[in-house]
Amino acid sequence: MSIKFDGKNAKQGGRTIANFIDGKNLRDGSSRGGKVLGNVIDGKNVRDGSSRGGRVMCNIIDGKNIRDGSSRGGKTLIKIQDAARAIGSSSQGPSTALVWWYLAR
Repeated sequence: MSIKFDGKNAKQGGRTIANFIDGKNLRDGSSRGGKVLGNVIDGKNVRDGSSRGGRVMCNIIDGKNIRDGSSRGGKTLIKIQDAARAIGSSSQGPSTALVWWYLAR
């Protein structure tokens, strides 16, 4: 079954598997108290955990591609528009990269 992301909740079928309620952290489940999977606090880097100091998993520095690591020269993993399509979203920003990295890759 595919994942659908509406900007706040990532659902698989009728079940909420993660949420992005605060606009910074992707949390497991439907609760604000769920475990933080990753964050996009700076708007360009997808980081592990809830802090600015977390390891950079991927980035969208150029706004078109999701790249491995923190470098503009990192390997292109997927185009942001293709990632949006994969998670059933029309958004093509940092939240798309975050949800794609943790739930659809």
